[in-house]
Amino acid sequence: MKKRLRKKKHLSEFTEWGRQLVIIRNLKNGFYEFLDAFIEEAIELNGCYCGGGGKENKLDVVVELGRRSDDPDARLKRITAWLDARSDVESWKVGEEFDLWHGDFQDIDDEIEQ
Repeated sequence: MKKRLRKKKHLSEFTEWGRQLVIIRNLKNGFYEFLDAFIEEAIELNGCYCGGGGKENKLDVVVELGRRSDDPDARLKRITAWLDARSDVESWKVGEEFDLWHGDFQDIDDEIEQ
């Protein structure tokens, strides 16, 4: 397959990798302030994107970590380090890495007890 088509179809070296991230907070108030800080300081500063949602004390997102050449593992470590530094984060769990365009998503939310 030609490079142009691999890029268009997000295949081979153009595969975009992501992981599910579930965050449990120890506070029920201030969710939107936490969400804003998470997106600005942990996601956008690392050149990532995320989608998902939550409320009160729980946030469930899928984080787009980029291509292999973008070093997705290092990006994830910086995001989780940000979570570890927060006093309002009780726990967090990261799912298995998967291809965002063609991979199988396995929800880890069922494994986490409230």
